Amino acid sequence: WYQRRVRKQWYQRRVRGGSLLLLMLGVVLVQWKEGATADTSSSSLIGLGALTCATLTSGFAGVFFELMLKSSNKSIWIRNFQLALVSCVVATGNVLLTQQEHISTKGLLHDFNGTIIAVILSQAYGGLLIGLVVQFTDNIVKVFATSISIILSTLLTIFYLHELSFTLRFGVGLLLVLTSTVIYGTNPPKPKAKSE
Repeated sequence: WYQRRVRKQWYQRRVRGGSLLLLMLGVVLVQWKEGATADTSSSSLIGLGALTCATLTSGFAGVFFELMLKSSNKSIWIRNFQLALVSCVVATGNVLLTQQEHISTKGLLHDFNGTIIAVILSQAYGGLLIGLVVQFTDNIVKVFATSISIILSTLLTIFYLHELSFTLRFGVGLLLVLTSTVIYGTNPPKPKAKSE
């Protein structure tokens, strides 16, 4: 009985790992730009290094955010406010350093309109949703949700904005992302027992 259970857990871990690889491949295929080639090998190396750094820091931030939400007795609203406060300080510093001339001539809120405010509210709402997803599930589910949002955004661009065309590569990528999501969802990780 014990060996069967261990084999089943081993199989489920392998299936979930395989679904993450399918997800990665699907997102790469969907995001692949047609005709994008590197000019030199050094620019490819710089791009690979930047991509590796972005992946590692994003993964660390996601895991740290999940740890912060689940290991603390503070509410998700307090944690989101703390993160938003830090983000505002960093963004304000960036704007003041890079846009001094624009701010001094036209003012800080010169280019704000209804569309910009809608995007800001959408991002704030999305941040709250991500916090809820991570608090009640895990970081990997957030990754799947983000991947599906990339697919939906690309579909919107193809069929509504007509800026991209539906290609075989996109169709295969779409199929891989959806398949990996179904595979991961039908093989959920075993919930951890809560210590008293």
